Amino acid sequence: RSEAEEKRIRCDNGILDEEKGIRCGIAILDMDINTYSRLLHILTNALDPHAYISCEVDMDALWEFFFEAGFIYPKKYRLIQSHREDFKETYRKLYQESPEISRHFTYQKNGRIYGHISMVRAYDRAWVIHHHAARAADGKRLGFTLLTQILHYMNDIYRLPSAKIDYVFSYFQPENRFPNIVFGGFTRTLKNPKGSSLDLFSYLIYPTLSLGSRLPEGWLLQECSSLDLWELNRFYNHHSGGLLLDLLQLGHKNSSGESIENLYDRLGFMRRWKAYSLTHYGELNAVLIVDQSNLGLNLSDLLNSIKILITDSEGLPWEILSTAINQLTGVYQTERVPILIYPSDYLEAKNAPYETKKYLLWIFGAHLIRQLTEFLHRKFRLSYE
Repeated sequence: RSEAEEKRIRCDNGILDEEKGIRCGIAILDMDINTYSRLLHILTNALDPHAYISCEVDMDALWEFFFEAGFIYPKKYRLIQSHREDFKETYRKLYQESPEISRHFTYQKNGRIYGHISMVRAYDRAWVIHHHAARAADGKRLGFTLLTQILHYMNDIYRLPSAKIDYVFSYFQPENRFPNIVFGGFTRTLKNPKGSSLDLFSYLIYPTLSLGSRLPEGWLLQECSSLDLWELNRFYNHHSGGLLLDLLQLGHKNSSGESIENLYDRLGFMRRWKAYSLTHYGELNAVLIVDQSNLGLNLSDLLNSIKILITDSEGLPWEILSTAINQLTGVYQTERVPILIYPSDYLEAKNAPYETKKYLLWIFGAHLIRQLTEFLHRKFRLSYE
């Protein structure tokens, strides 16, 4: 072979001859999430000895932090108090057994936690970022420090097939300034709802006490058909154009590997969701998505709730929707279940007799992680080294 051909072959095999020696390259095609986490923890902890990734956490220190940082406040505590032992057991498994469905990032000094953020695999190919809280420590902006950690983590892992991260999402109240200027600001700057989207929901707590009421003649609540999902997709793309239906993957079977339901079951957790249509003489009025998880997997129980997408607000009285909700609450083991309703103005228009608040659902495609980090660098002058 000629000298030029020999050099081309060596380059194709990742070997480049130079005067001073030979350079070789290596590409990691896949890695399980626990191995990846241990590797990144070593690198992160070497740069900052107070930064920890999915290391075993002292549970007393964790609960003390949640209360002192104001993440668990009196009203939230009252909601979980009657099931606090179930909550504590869920968190023990998450933070001491470090299952592959969850990752947590903490900033600690002398055994005391000063900052925390975590992520959970909530749907087949989507992870939720939640439980983001921090308290003062040497004047550092720990909220941004933790966010930087989790973005570093996602920047490489979303490329690994076994991680199954196509989408990342988070819920937050609009008046919560930090996520609104970070996640909301990025979405408004990007101006592409198929890359990063915001949907506003109304939120209420609904009692699970069954009254045994039935829907009037002509109304039907049943599992969604393919036609129902087609109608829902048409409605949502017209009113939002966001990523919610891509996130949920309703009607799509997971054909690649272990289902998320089986994965959770194998690890000693529970996760499932199912969609129901509410129709009036065959016309779709709403889709109700029954989301189920362990108590406390998300402290606001937004992964253990009923999400309602109303396709015909004018034709759906609150009394009818309330009856439909009532027929679905029997699967929950709690006295009350969170309800999220889209569009967010439905409850006010119908004068529903419940105290409500608003939640924004932020979703973005994980392939845009570099654009998000660059946005934060420009806007807040953050360093990623």
